[in-house]
Amino acid sequence: MSVTQPQTRRREEACELEIGFRELEIDRAGIVAVLGYRDGGIPEHFDAMVGRALAEAAGRCRPRAGYRIVESGRVARRPDVIAVGGLVFATQRIVAGALGRADHVAVFAATIGPAFEEWARATMAEDPAQGFIADAVGSAVAEALADRLHDRIERAVAVRGWKVTNRYSPGYCGWSVAEQHQLFALLPAGFCGIALSESALMQPFKSVSGLIGVGAEAKHADYLCDVCKAPDCTYRRYHERRAKLGMAAARRGTAPAGGAAS
Repeated sequence: MSVTQPQTRRREEACELEIGFRELEIDRAGIVAVLGYRDGGIPEHFDAMVGRALAEAAGRCRPRAGYRIVESGRVARRPDVIAVGGLVFATQRIVAGALGRADHVAVFAATIGPAFEEWARATMAEDPAQGFIADAVGSAVAEALADRLHDRIERAVAVRGWKVTNRYSPGYCGWSVAEQHQLFALLPAGFCGIALSESALMQPFKSVSGLIGVGAEAKHADYLCDVCKAPDCTYRRYHERRAKLGMAAARRGTAPAGGAAS
């Protein structure tokens, strides 16, 4: 199996960034859409629950996020895989095709920490409706954190004349969640306080990880759910709403089932 990798090699260490909760652009209307309501159509008592969950998130979330730049390349006669840092990932064609334009990737991870999801879990036992809404808010906060990290990576690599692709996570477009273990092997142990279970689920659960292609030829699409066509995706409505709002982060981010906060 022949792997095409850049000839110039430079080892880059992982870095963790300081991103505060107040820096996050949390789309409240997007949360409402995930809950199944149209603009202005959410009942007042449920809207109050969203507000309460957001207030709790502001006090309980402890965002941590970081990344590492690693060389990447295509694998000869294998359009469904990508080589990253000496490891081969079976990302399937859509992801491999997008990342194959870049000669490096940013391996990233982000989490909102355990405190908010612990509150949401305890709340679920006492008030299932509030707990369900809190869970949706936690996922939205994790995605907003990933958006902010994505923006910071874009700015960091721009000084080299590089651009970025969309971000891709295990679980997206047929990429097996099991490859989380390979992905985290490229990061320091316990990076950003995230651990993996044997089944490759991240702890804290409201965490996001994946790959972002970076390089002079990297490109990002405006919106990828129409390409993926995955059925029963919880976040299709969420990102449809965000794309309609024209948010820059929505143009780059795609939240899969299993590879990101859910």
